[in-house]
Amino acid sequence: MSSVLVVNEISTEREEIARALEAEGFTVVQASSAAEATREIWGGSFVVAIIPTLLTGTTSTALQQQLVQMAPEIETLIHGKNDELPALVRKVTQIRDGNFSIGAA
Repeated sequence: MSSVLVVNEISTEREEIARALEAEGFTVVQASSAAEATREIWGGSFVVAIIPTLLTGTTSTALQQQLVQMAPEIETLIHGKNDELPALVRKVTQIRDGNFSIGAA
C-alpha cells in the first residue's frame, strides 16, 4: 500500500485531505508541522508529501527542498487552501500509478 505524508498545521484541513486519500486506498501519515514532517520522513517510506502553502517558521519551498534532500525518491505537492481536493487526490493517484509528471499541467 502506498503511503502519503500530509503536512498541515490546521487539523481539520489535514484530516480532510487524509480522509480523501484513505478513501482511495492510501496509507496516510499526518504531520502538524514542518519539524514533525522531517521526523516522519526518517521513519517512513512515502510516495508523496503534501505540503501547505503556509507554514509557521519556514516556507513551503524550504520544507519541500528539505524533504527531497532527505528522501530524493519522494514527490512533493504544494497544496493551497483554495485548491480543489479532488484534483489533489487525482495527482497523488497518478504519481502512485506512474502516470503523472510534476512538470505537467
